[in-house]
Amino acid sequence: MSKVICVFCGEEPKHKSKEHIFPQWLLKMTGSNKGKVSIGSNWSTGKQIYFDWMSYTLPACQDCNSTFGEIEGKIKIIMHNIADDKDITGADAELLLDWFDKIRLGAWLGIKQHNNKVFSMDPKFYINHRVGIKDRFLSVTNTYRTEKLFNVSGINGLGFMVSPTAFTLFVNNLIFVNCSLDFAVSEKLGFPYARQSIFDGSEKRHFKLSSGKEKISTPLFQTRLYLPSRIIAQPIFKVSEKCNSFYDTDYVKNNSYYYEQGVGKVFYFKDGNGKSIEKNDIINFSTSEIINHPQSWPIVRPTLELQIELLKRDIKSIIFLNKEERDKQVEAVNEIIRSIKEQINTYIY
Repeated sequence: MSKVICVFCGEEPKHKSKEHIFPQWLLKMTGSNKGKVSIGSNWSTGKQIYFDWMSYTLPACQDCNSTFGEIEGKIKIIMHNIADDKDITGADAELLLDWFDKIRLGAWLGIKQHNNKVFSMDPKFYINHRVGIKDRFLSVTNTYRTEKLFNVSGINGLGFMVSPTAFTLFVNNLIFVNCSLDFAVSEKLGFPYARQSIFDGSEKRHFKLSSGKEKISTPLFQTRLYLPSRIIAQPIFKVSEKCNSFYDTDYVKNNSYYYEQGVGKVFYFKDGNGKSIEKNDIINFSTSEIINHPQSWPIVRPTLELQIELLKRDIKSIIFLNKEERDKQVEAVNEIIRSIKEQINTYIY
């Protein structure tokens, strides 16, 4: 980023403040508020970037920061409840998805800033432009480990730098796998989905939709993530004159919080079974079956394999205006996938 920009709105900060990429309460909760850690290597020099998490900040408007600060207080309670196997509500689950949108995009903007000599182009979007805008998914596994831990996986690779779709957050005994992308879960949740997308060289995609199957199918992704897990997923859509016929169904309306705004309900999955939930419904993320079956937990591979799956799915659906453009884009994606696979082979855990 060539000039000082608010991480939330993308404008020059008004009454400039600092936004912690990972909130201070989370770092204190995990004992990561002291000392320096590596957040990956600098793509220009190849050297590790060591950073004090508490100093890992980006500029922000005071008002933007205060707005999200109100959310942080609620998320702190939700996070502690999940860690202790306590219930949360459907409204809590939706707020948690908002928070992960914010954290994922903040991490992306932070990594881009620290590699600005390699990725010199300014971001085309910021946190406010992406929270609750696309389908989102969150897998939660409670490992019941007693030691404190904070780690982030999947954010310092070419796949994430090009498209910040998926990452994993390790918080003490909890493992969170988060992703967000256009139509990432819509088809599996029974909603209309993108059969094809047309790439015309502009910034916008034009999607050709298929009618929803009006039933839940699993798994949501082919990538083997952490098991056992509890999952929440939410379809986000846009109702317009062109696509209204696809969404004007009882199934979509009955499974939406705000149909006119294109906000589907949160779907909750346990033991492979899923259902949409109301905001006042109670859910729980306990995975206590792990206790009698201890196992090791890979840090890098599941996240990177999910990034590959999302890239392959995306490029497969795109229609290009000409073969030359298609060959160019396909080769670019293949190069990214090769880079991710190299990461997997390098970090075999």
